[in-house]
Amino acid sequence: MSVLVSTVAGRRRPGRRPFAPVAAGLALATTAALVAVLSSPVAGVATDDAGVATDDAGVVTTAAGGGDLAVADHTTRPGRTDTGTTAVAPLFEDDFEDGDAAGWSTLGGRWSVGGDDTTLAFRQRSGSAAAGARVGDPGWTDYTVSVQVRPTTLGSARSSIGLLARVQSSSSHYYLNLRGNSQLELGKLVAGRGTVLASAPVTAAIGGWQTLRLALRGDRLVGQLGSASVTATDGEFAQGRIGLTTSYATGWFDDVLVEPSAPDIQPPSAPGQPQVLSVVPGAVTITWPASTDNVGVAQYYVYQGDQFYSQYLARIVPDNAPLTLQLSPTAAWTHFSLTARDAAGNMSGFSARASVPQPPSFPRSGDNTVPPSPPGAPVVTAVTQGGYLVSWEPATDDIEVIEYHVYHVFAIDEIRVEAKVSTNTAVITPRGGYETIYVVAYDASWNSSRSPTVQLLPPPTPPATR
Repeated sequence: MSVLVSTVAGRRRPGRRPFAPVAAGLALATTAALVAVLSSPVAGVATDDAGVATDDAGVVTTAAGGGDLAVADHTTRPGRTDTGTTAVAPLFEDDFEDGDAAGWSTLGGRWSVGGDDTTLAFRQRSGSAAAGARVGDPGWTDYTVSVQVRPTTLGSARSSIGLLARVQSSSSHYYLNLRGNSQLELGKLVAGRGTVLASAPVTAAIGGWQTLRLALRGDRLVGQLGSASVTATDGEFAQGRIGLTTSYATGWFDDVLVEPSAPDIQPPSAPGQPQVLSVVPGAVTITWPASTDNVGVAQYYVYQGDQFYSQYLARIVPDNAPLTLQLSPTAAWTHFSLTARDAAGNMSGFSARASVPQPPSFPRSGDNTVPPSPPGAPVVTAVTQGGYLVSWEPATDDIEVIEYHVYHVFAIDEIRVEAKVSTNTAVITPRGGYETIYVVAYDASWNSSRSPTVQLLPPPTPPATR
């Protein structure tokens, strides 16, 4: 039916039942982090009784004796009146409320338009190895295609339901699939050979409506399902139609929408404050709440600094998976913050900072919670070739003091761990100006205590002898 629809992903008509997970042999996942791009080809092409072949990704291929999808006359919609959601007319849309699938060409499966008392949808009711439907203009280049999917059977890792883009034929196209092992998979089929470009775990369930969305801009591909996002760079196909697909699965499709790409000028949201997962001698592992974007986050820029006012770019990573970073052995504190970048190069603002103190140089052991007593105030006792020799009254502990750190403060934002020693003496090099030092004692469980802070002064000059 030629009805204008909202461009907001995940809309439902009045009366449509909301997403309601039902256990039906589909494992649930809870993480939506992006993973590294995979490039190994998908092996194992199988054919169904009709001679239509699929790869293990559940994408239609061409087999001996099997025909290609016929070229369909696509249906274009008249330009819409600006309703505040978009000023660009869609290339194509179909909500199947007219009760038919005019313009769609199908191959494999059992396709029909049907529904219940709340909505009509395009249904595929065969669990065959491959079923596909295709529509659109072979000259479409950059566009975003979205569709609501409702799997009704999706019981194994090889089963899938999804959409196709830049379709050349049933054996050559990009695909975005929800698989039976709760993976969102972005890939391509080239002359029947499949390659996974990116994948991510998702939350999925039988019987729930969810929106698949694939944006194609040049060689940049961004797929989304809810908050999960997968991105890839690939220039195999520059243009083509769109399609729907199932493999060893059944399900419903609705609200198919194809929109021309517009310049992406919206930056991602700022990532959440970094969270420390673990600290070991010389290193820290962090993660952070993911940023969000209208198309998809492509990269995170991780900044690190060991002075209050300074930070530098430490890493560029594709997602918020746990990240281990090295710590400077002299940093009193190390702080971390992040920005996010989308595929168009838009940058978010900085996240809030998180800071980590210099850890001891030995592995943490035991579960003791009693800290040592504070060390005595450090005193300069002599001048050596390396600097001032300082000493302090040792700390005491119910088990044992393992290590002392001597902190040297010599500017408003310059604080360094100048020494890590097992005894109560150390050599500190003066930096000039007003300087202070203090000592921190650690036991085996990394419980700590701190001495008073004192000014670093040369030892008194002995009186002259006559």
